[in-house]
Amino acid sequence: MTNLNTDSVRLERVPDKAPKAFASAVVARTKIGLLEHPIERCAGYSTLHDDERDWALAHAPRRAREFVAGRTALRAALRASGWEGQEALLRSEQGRPSLPSGFTGSISHKDGQAFAFARRSEDGRTLGIDTEVIGPRQRLAIARKVLTANELDYWERERSWPALLQTFSLKEAIYKALHPHVPRYIGFEEAEVGLDGHITMTLKAGEGPFRLVGWWWWEGPVGPSRRLVSVCEAGPA
Repeated sequence: MTNLNTDSVRLERVPDKAPKAFASAVVARTKIGLLEHPIERCAGYSTLHDDERDWALAHAPRRAREFVAGRTALRAALRASGWEGQEALLRSEQGRPSLPSGFTGSISHKDGQAFAFARRSEDGRTLGIDTEVIGPRQRLAIARKVLTANELDYWERERSWPALLQTFSLKEAIYKALHPHVPRYIGFEEAEVGLDGHITMTLKAGEGPFRLVGWWWWEGPVGPSRRLVSVCEAGPA
């Protein structure tokens, strides 16, 4: 897909080792514009719909730049998936990006980059994406907020920050993928990730059942800037 890359966006497929559920999905990434630069100079700004540019101009600088990068990536991922429309992709009432009919997608922002994940809709199945970076410190205290009792029992044996971050990130991707089906806040305790990556949902309101497929990959050398990308597909069981 290198022929689809531009100065403002990079497009790629999920790595080959990923489950087949993600074979047709496209990942796009865009750099988030620097606060010291005018928003009109942000990567992809000129490619956005007028209503998207108006939304960005009406919001705080940091949020506006994340929005520009996220929408730039989302529009690119959708077009690479076959979307030929021109409509604005604003925010739904629940905060998710609005999506064109017949497509599913998700956005995540972290440490100077925005990621989008999209494809055509398949049997009502929806996508979620999250990205994190290792960072300069290990925030191990979040374990008891993020992990279920079973997850915590396994994690306590090694207390690995990368392993904790993987579970946190995948749960973020799970909630984004599941939100179109369960449009409410979903607590960390409602999803459990097994050692083999299998996802078990115990939704408090009894929604479902759903089938979820999750996966993640790491990018870059070992160190504070190493990046994690997590993806999830959710749909009726």
